[in-house]
Amino acid sequence: MSISQHIPGNIKRVSRSIGYAAWLDDPGAWLGLPVVLSARLEPHQRAALAYAALRSLSPEHASMTAELAIYGPQPEEVAA
Repeated sequence: MSISQHIPGNIKRVSRSIGYAAWLDDPGAWLGLPVVLSARLEPHQRAALAYAALRSLSPEHASMTAELAIYGPQPEEVAA
């Protein structure tokens, strides 16, 4: 019996969605991911995923990424 048979469908869908976003590696794919994550994961699971992703970055990049995720881009950062 494979371990994948025990993984709930919502987790498999999230895994596939993350894989597609990484494979496509374009802003549209990444920006669509929060919809899937919100629909398929509990808040503590999304927080754990965010924590793990931020820990994989340098402190400088983690700080910039977290700030951008929370507050959005500054007006001068958006291309006209």
